[in-house]
Amino acid sequence: MTPRKVYEDQLKKLNNKIMEMGKGAEELIDKTIQAIISHDDNLAKSIIEKDDLIDNMQLEIEKECAMLIAHQQPIASDLRFVLSVVKIVTDLERIADQCCDICEYSIRLNDGTWSRDVNYKRHIENMALGARDMLAEVLNAFISKDMEAIKATCKEDDKIDSIFLKVWEEITAEMIANKDFIQNGVHYIMIIKYLERIADHITNIAEWIIYSSTGEYAIHKPIE
Repeated sequence: MTPRKVYEDQLKKLNNKIMEMGKGAEELIDKTIQAIISHDDNLAKSIIEKDDLIDNMQLEIEKECAMLIAHQQPIASDLRFVLSVVKIVTDLERIADQCCDICEYSIRLNDGTWSRDVNYKRHIENMALGARDMLAEVLNAFISKDMEAIKATCKEDDKIDSIFLKVWEEITAEMIANKDFIQNGVHYIMIIKYLERIADHITNIAEWIIYSSTGEYAIHKPIE
C-alpha cells in the first residue's frame, strides 16, 4: 500500500469515527427526551453512566488527529478537515455532557405524568426534538457537504432560542402563581438552559463543517 493510500485511509477512518460519535450524541439526545417525558429515572441514570463512552471517543479521535498532523503534515483542505474534527469532537462531547446534566435535573423532578396539554411541557418537548433534528441534519450535511443545508440548519438555532424564551416566561409565570412549583420550576429552567446550549454546540459543529469544506471562517458570526 502506497503512503498516499495509507493517508487517504486514515482520513476516511477519521471521517467514519466522527460520524460514529455524532450518531452516539444523537442517540443520547433522543434517549434524554424519552427520560424527560416518561419520568424514567433508570433511563436517565443509564444515560449519565454512558458519558464516559463519548469522552473516550473524543480522546481517541483527538489522538488520531495529532498523529495525522505529526506524521502526514497535511496541508490546505486536509489540514482544515483535521483541525475542524478536533473542534467538532469537543462540541459533541459537550452535547453528551449536557444530556447528562438534563438527566440529573430530570431525576429531581416530581410533578406527575408528562402532559402536552401543559404549555411549558409541550414547548420543552418541541425544543428537545428541534435540537435532535438539528444534529441529525448536521450529520447528514457532514456526509453530503451540502453547504446550503448546513446554513439552513444554523438558522434553526434561532427557533430554539425563541422557544427557550417562551418556555422561560411560562415557567416563571407558573412559579409566581404557584409557590409549590418553584422547586420543579428551577429544575425545568436548568433543563431548557442545557437544551439551548446543545443547539448552540450543534451550530458550532455546522460552522466548523463550513470552514472545513470552504475555508470560510464563519465561527460565531451570522450565517447568511
